[in-house]
Amino acid sequence: MPDILGYTLAQLRGFMAATIRTDAARDARLLSLLAIGTRGDARQLDKTLDRLTDHAHLDPHR
Repeated sequence: MPDILGYTLAQLRGFMAATIRTDAARDARLLSLLAIGTRGDARQLDKTLDRLTDHAHLDPHR
């Protein structure tokens, strides 16, 4: 992150806004997963876990 030391004020604001959007999207996904885990049935939870596990093991260069 040392690159941000050379950012203009506008670039810094843009970077911060992008970071906030990324954090909000991550938080929304986490909240969704928590809801599935607490309210979902066991089969739905297993399907969701399998899908997430599959995505976690995908090669990002494919």
